[in-house]
Amino acid sequence: KPYTLIRGVYNTCVRGAEFEVLFSSLNGGLVSYRYAGKELIEEIPKPNFWRAPVDNDYGNDMPQHYAQWKIASMYLTHKGAGIRREGVECPQYENPTVREEKDYAVITYTYKMPTIPATECQVEYRVYGDGRIKTTLSYDPVKELKDMPEFGMLFKFDADYENLTWYGYGPAETYCDRERGGKLGIHHNKVADNIAQYLVPQECGNHTHVRRASVTDNLGRGMEFSGKELSFSALPYTPHELENAMHSYELPPVYYTVVRVALQQMGVAGDDSWGARTHEEYLIDVTRPLKLEFDFKGI
Repeated sequence: KPYTLIRGVYNTCVRGAEFEVLFSSLNGGLVSYRYAGKELIEEIPKPNFWRAPVDNDYGNDMPQHYAQWKIASMYLTHKGAGIRREGVECPQYENPTVREEKDYAVITYTYKMPTIPATECQVEYRVYGDGRIKTTLSYDPVKELKDMPEFGMLFKFDADYENLTWYGYGPAETYCDRERGGKLGIHHNKVADNIAQYLVPQECGNHTHVRRASVTDNLGRGMEFSGKELSFSALPYTPHELENAMHSYELPPVYYTVVRVALQQMGVAGDDSWGARTHEEYLIDVTRPLKLEFDFKGI
């Protein structure tokens, strides 16, 4: 389907018959996605490398080992010059870059992450004329930085999008080291149902091997995601909100549906809760470049 690309000083707009998406140079990302006249996203989607610690994680000091990835998730930036490595400052680059092709437009952001040593990741949005956006998150590891809790993207939608449907493992939560009880199929529930009733709020509600998933309101409007063997979750809270609460009554009021689409999340368990770390085979391999690819589209 045809599309129209409109560029301004600080914004890039892509329009089709049913949709309009707006990218911001000033704010550093996708600031608006309107489908059939309705705004769908509440905040700029951003790379995410963190999940809330579970009880077993606290036993092996996981928050301390992986603290840089929490900071990278919260404070990455699109501003400024390239990262500094070995005392050499990279030159200033255009951010984002915009490229127009016959059937799609490509908008690519580079994000600097405040890690030691500094590193960066890229998010490429390939916008098609029917409103579908093919998204690619890529990261080239540096040897000083070890594995991360999660490699994915985080979206925020209005809390009205409370209905979750997914084709993947379910109906209960599954993780790379806790998925033998999952059955491949089409599953449905409410977003709030994915909050496990643990005494202490923690990571929960993930689903592995997801091919397609959607969050919708009670009229069936919302966003659909698709990809190959995704790790997917839809919760009323961000990982940071879950981590900051010691009891369920300390969780904030529900304002959003928080969707995390990931290539992988590290396993949630070692062999005990007093020191054993997650088994090596269930960690994210950062000895090679990481790339997450998925599509999303309004429905």
